[in-house]
Amino acid sequence: MAKIKGNTKEGALATDTAAGGKKKAKGILFGIALFLLALIVVVGIVTGVFYIIIRNNVNGFADKYREQIKNIPVLGYALPAPPADYDPLDPENLSRKELLTKYNEFRSQNNKLLGQMLEVEEDLETLELLRSANEELKHQNKEMEESMQRENSKLQEEIERMEELLVREDKEGFKEFFEKMNKEKAEEVYSHILEEQKLDEQSKQFAQIYEKMDASAAAQIFEELVENQPELVVGILKNMKKDSAAQIIEEMTGSSAAKITKILSKEFGFEEYQ
Repeated sequence: MAKIKGNTKEGALATDTAAGGKKKAKGILFGIALFLLALIVVVGIVTGVFYIIIRNNVNGFADKYREQIKNIPVLGYALPAPPADYDPLDPENLSRKELLTKYNEFRSQNNKLLGQMLEVEEDLETLELLRSANEELKHQNKEMEESMQRENSKLQEEIERMEELLVREDKEGFKEFFEKMNKEKAEEVYSHILEEQKLDEQSKQFAQIYEKMDASAAAQIFEELVENQPELVVGILKNMKKDSAAQIIEEMTGSSAAKITKILSKEFGFEEYQ
């Protein structure tokens, strides 16, 4: 009997101990939950306070710590629009890491620009050399052109002198003229005269075609040419016999005949009387 009572007492004690352990565990969990709830409330209040401070930029807090705040979750959304004079690259608005990153970027860009500047300087030097060479070439061309003009003028004078001697049939003067010239120059002048004589002969042969035509028919052809090619008409008439040329001009209209006569007067040196 005593043994049964003892077992009953021990069982009751074990039951009480288990119940007390459960209550204690529940109390700890409740305390933790309460602490976490309080912490959440405090964090929410603090976050709300900072959100309001940042949103309203109290004492310039948002502007001063803008770069730090923008990376914080939730609070970054509270940042107001930056002021008009805000410079994101101002060292005061950059963190140490951002400053280092920007420094490396600027250094890389600076080295790149320096390389480009050196290339431009080389190009400018090359351009200057080309410009100098071009100026020298222009100068040489100008001197050559002036020299050729002087030679041509001199040659023309000599040709005119020779033609004059030929017309006058001045044998002594012609001989003296050639003796003053070197062999190459004399040959050049003589070749030029022969070429002109050849051209004159060809022109006369061409003019004979119109001499053999009826004057009115030739005049009709010249009427067509005189508007756009009056010099051609004059050249043909100059190489025709005077009687034939006069008959053709007589058959032409008054305006065309006047135009041809005006050009012919210049050819024969009568322009000073106009």
